[in-house]
Amino acid sequence: MEIEPNSIDHFKLYSQLELQEFADKFVFRSPESSTEGFSVSRYDGNIEKLNGDMSFGKPSKVSTIYGVAGTIRLLAGSHILLITSRKEVGNYLGFPIFRVMSMKFLSCNEASRHLTRQEKRDETYFMNLLTIVESTPGLYYSYETDITVNLQRRCNLTKGWMSKPVWKQADPRFVWNKNLLEELIENKLDGFIVPLLQGSFQTGHLKLKDSPATIALISRRCTRRLGTRMWRRGANLEGDAANFIETEQLLEFEGFRSSFLQIRGSIPLLWEQIVDLSYKPRLNIIDHEETPKVVERHFHDLLQRYGHVVAVDLTNKQGDEGLLSAAYAAEIQKLSSVRYVSFDFHHCCGGSNFDNIQLLYDQIAEDFEKNG
Repeated sequence: MEIEPNSIDHFKLYSQLELQEFADKFVFRSPESSTEGFSVSRYDGNIEKLNGDMSFGKPSKVSTIYGVAGTIRLLAGSHILLITSRKEVGNYLGFPIFRVMSMKFLSCNEASRHLTRQEKRDETYFMNLLTIVESTPGLYYSYETDITVNLQRRCNLTKGWMSKPVWKQADPRFVWNKNLLEELIENKLDGFIVPLLQGSFQTGHLKLKDSPATIALISRRCTRRLGTRMWRRGANLEGDAANFIETEQLLEFEGFRSSFLQIRGSIPLLWEQIVDLSYKPRLNIIDHEETPKVVERHFHDLLQRYGHVVAVDLTNKQGDEGLLSAAYAAEIQKLSSVRYVSFDFHHCCGGSNFDNIQLLYDQIAEDFEKNG
């Protein structure tokens, strides 16, 4: 597609906030407008939008933050997740992209003194979990546009789409903090709601035919079936695959933009891998009457979102992986709408023989041409 100038009619989030701390509340204000902001009770976490140029006296502490990533309610009140530092890492379609460098939870739980002994133990356990959330890696966002929707889909959206609040523009599959934003959304705090993408973002510059070109690579991790690699495998009954990632390669060259998408995920059967002390834990394929429906639901969703799909199976054809691959092939070949290609990556490209990837490309070159 040809590059058009950035529309001035796009929604912008507040890129910097002033956090004022009082004995009974936290107040978040935009330095750009003293009337824009909200307060959060330190006792129970209730949120109130600022009404006009409200004054609460002199705060005990004032600091700068770069966004509110959401709220979570535990046994004794709320905890607010703040973006405390950020780094600009490039731009996407002309808009600056930031990586979250640090986050911090603010506790609004003065009511904790009324908890029973067991509730206090439970609250401490939950608080320890929140410290893990604070150090979540690979979170990206923009104040000026949504980065969860790829360019191919953006081209099909209505003209006024970018004038909507950024959280309304987003693809909920790729909003890491989707559940944490609910209270901010209920309180209509659109200018403060920052959807975060978990994944990776990189840009580079190169020359094509002696003309400068820019390439961006953005990976979006789906939130539907999250979990670490060994503990979360296969699909759920709805057909959502574990560790599902959409990767977009965006090329800008001589006034044009090109978007190439690849998607990957765990093999969408019902299976598990029981983690033990062995180097490669055994796989277990779950025998379930819903398995054909699971595979069908998975690919129906992909076809609706992405159009024509070529499913490339890269698994080892020996041992447990071989059994999994055979089960997958048997199910996917029942679907007339999906082309299945099996390529034993370990056998063909093992020992750093990556030149042999040409064997795979030869099988799917025609599909690449069809997809443009």
